[in-house]
Amino acid sequence: MEPQLELLPPEILEAQSAFAERLSACADLDALLRMKGAYVGREGSHAARLMELLKTAPKEQKRDLGAAINALKNAWEEALKTRQAELEATKKAIPAEDATLPPPRPPEGALHPLQRLMDRLVEAFRPLGYHVEEGPEVETEEHNFDGLNIPADHPARGSSDTFYFSARPDLLLRTHTSPVQVRVLKRYGTKNAAGVSLLEEKGGLRFLAPGRVYRKDEIDPTHSPMFHQVEGMLVAKGIGMQHLKGTLAYAMKALFGPGADVRFRPSYFPFVEPGCEMDVRCPLCGGSGCRVCKGSGWVEILGAGLIHPKVLEHAGIDPTVWSGFAFGMGVERTAMMVSQSPDLRLFFENDQRFLAQMGGLD
Repeated sequence: MEPQLELLPPEILEAQSAFAERLSACADLDALLRMKGAYVGREGSHAARLMELLKTAPKEQKRDLGAAINALKNAWEEALKTRQAELEATKKAIPAEDATLPPPRPPEGALHPLQRLMDRLVEAFRPLGYHVEEGPEVETEEHNFDGLNIPADHPARGSSDTFYFSARPDLLLRTHTSPVQVRVLKRYGTKNAAGVSLLEEKGGLRFLAPGRVYRKDEIDPTHSPMFHQVEGMLVAKGIGMQHLKGTLAYAMKALFGPGADVRFRPSYFPFVEPGCEMDVRCPLCGGSGCRVCKGSGWVEILGAGLIHPKVLEHAGIDPTVWSGFAFGMGVERTAMMVSQSPDLRLFFENDQRFLAQMGGLD
């Protein structure tokens, strides 16, 4: 009986239709190994997701679905095994290099794609007067949580989500770049001997905080215990949501092109009120629907909102006089969207062929 492949979800059928082309494109064993992990690896692969699907399938479908899954997995494994034998045979057939020839010129160094993308994000805001602020990656609970109005019982404070230091329980690896906001606000809110704060002296502040952050996430195609964020903040008098929306709309056009379209949805974050999330109309399909935007035509790009009064008060800034907004985005998520990369791990494996292909992030 022929396996009923129509029982499989669309994303698996899409992966199957691309299998032969991807397999023939594997020019060496390293590329083949990555493809093997994506299709039949133990965790995060297409085969692993199918096995999870089988566990929750209705009883009357399990037999046919199981047969379809086994047939597809066996076909993948057999084809991968055959291609591996071909590559190994080709490798053995390569003649020894001629030692009299001049050595190949090594490739010149270049900035990593993630660093180039962070530089692009920074440059998008520079015409608006934003500068860059940095902070330590080893932080205190006061800067990482307390100063951001994150309650003591918030799940993010748990040891299952955050890396704490056993010798100093009050120290941790920062879980976001928002502690930089707390440090900068405190610096600008402190009054000098004349009773004037730096915030009053300059009439406001605006900055970006790019950098690495850490969370206890398992490594898979979309998660990593270390990743990058870019956060921004503006504080002045009379700031409202209209300023936030105008600023971010301008920045997205600078980042994705003049035709970039954005939308805002209500959301909750402890350190802003009101809070929102911003979506960008998918720059790859133009909103018609594709794999990257999961058919919706929109891609979530960042979280934002007006700075919570308690965050300003914690820094010694009067929220009845000053107001502002803050926003933050994940660099890897944006890089995966721009490059159509299916696996976050590719950005950390330092494969020069992949890094060379990422020139489109410039």
